[in-house]
Amino acid sequence: MTRGPSLDPAERRLAVEVEDHPLDYGDFEGVIPAGEYGGGSVLLWDRGYWTPEPGTDPHEGLTKGDLKIVLEGERLRGGFVLVRMKPDKPGAKRNNWLLIKHRDDWARPGDGEAVIADNTASVASGRKMAAIAAGEGAPPKPFMTARTAAADAVWSTKARPAAGRKTPPKGARASLGFVEPQLCKLVDRPPAGPGWAHEVKFDGYRLQAVVRDGAARLLTRKGLDWSARFPEIAKAAARLPDVVLDGEAVALDADGSPDFAALQAALSEEKTADLVLFAFDLLSLKGEDLRAKPLSERKAALKILLQNLDDPRLRYVEHFETSAQALLESACRLSLEGIVSKRLDAPYRSGRATPGPRPSAARAMRW
Repeated sequence: MTRGPSLDPAERRLAVEVEDHPLDYGDFEGVIPAGEYGGGSVLLWDRGYWTPEPGTDPHEGLTKGDLKIVLEGERLRGGFVLVRMKPDKPGAKRNNWLLIKHRDDWARPGDGEAVIADNTASVASGRKMAAIAAGEGAPPKPFMTARTAAADAVWSTKARPAAGRKTPPKGARASLGFVEPQLCKLVDRPPAGPGWAHEVKFDGYRLQAVVRDGAARLLTRKGLDWSARFPEIAKAAARLPDVVLDGEAVALDADGSPDFAALQAALSEEKTADLVLFAFDLLSLKGEDLRAKPLSERKAALKILLQNLDDPRLRYVEHFETSAQALLESACRLSLEGIVSKRLDAPYRSGRATPGPRPSAARAMRW
């Protein structure tokens, strides 16, 4: 339903008939990756039970295109009728219906929009859409099935790659779009010894900048397109050649430190001119997939790329190859989230090496 339901019997709302979905989709709340069917954030707005209106046969009503029902949801209640519309052209395969509220104790004549305006949070988790998109907050409580779900659930309609195939063959040149991001595992102290790159962990939103033919998209860790939320960063990234960058969008305070509260305020007020994308990895450059190359080579190419761009809204994340513990202690003194440690000889592998909670400011992370 493009506009959602109305409790005003005088209003008719378009309801598009879709194909059958699996039962567990009825409990899904999270993100469908960009480019897939139904891509975007999914919020569970209402749930409950329905029965045919007393004295009616639902099978006959469905066949005739006049289906009278009674809803017992947490937000929608009372009688409704679904009236099938005539096809807009011969041979149309999709059925469109009109949902109309019956006049009963649950109707609100002249104020049908209130049910939408007054209920903007999930009925299953209490979250708003932004929290669902970011994978934050409480997970949804199950209803259709007994399965519990994660707060950052993803529903993919595409076939998954074969196991062990997260790193592409060397030299692959397929143009990349969204790539499932590489995630870190939690450790109590950073790794010692040579061969590691240690970076400051920024407190912001993880974004991929995907640039193709002079157009840039900024995608969240779940594949949502947030380009419109960071227009200045997207405009700066569009000056790059075809690339895929991995980074973190942040707001900086007067001392140049990341300020997550300021980032949220900037997005809420649409005052985003001063936001910065700190890029720490380069996944693709001019059509070449770089994920199989070692991190040291990817970062060297990234540094040159951003130096040539010379735009303050896209900045290169420097790293340290020694003194990881000292860097972590400095990060803690500055109230930063921590540090991230990565092998310099490692390829880019999507996903998380081992499960673990979100790191805190006093912890270090490593791939």
